[in-house]
Amino acid sequence: MENALLSIDETLETAFDIFFEMAEDNLEYDDLQAYQARFDDEGAAVAVDAAEDWEGHVGFDVDRDSFVEVQIGLTQGDALEDVLARMLISRIPDEKFCHILWKRAA
Repeated sequence: MENALLSIDETLETAFDIFFEMAEDNLEYDDLQAYQARFDDEGAAVAVDAAEDWEGHVGFDVDRDSFVEVQIGLTQGDALEDVLARMLISRIPDEKFCHILWKRAA
């Protein structure tokens, strides 16, 4: 019997947990400070279909039925204006896979 996939809400919760654990070590100081100051009012995560560039980052064909891209950042109105992390996360409960692309200063 096949395992059911994690729900989008469960996947978003997992993404936030990973983001919070790793953000201090991976974000630029100014981005981290802005996120911490604005999180309560403007922090958000959205799940989207995994972009085509993930194969190049992870080195395998991404099954878009099993993986989702989560973008975490700050909103402006109803839109995510400042993406601090793009995460590719498996929705298969027994497969703990996450790859993160962090925002870097230009």
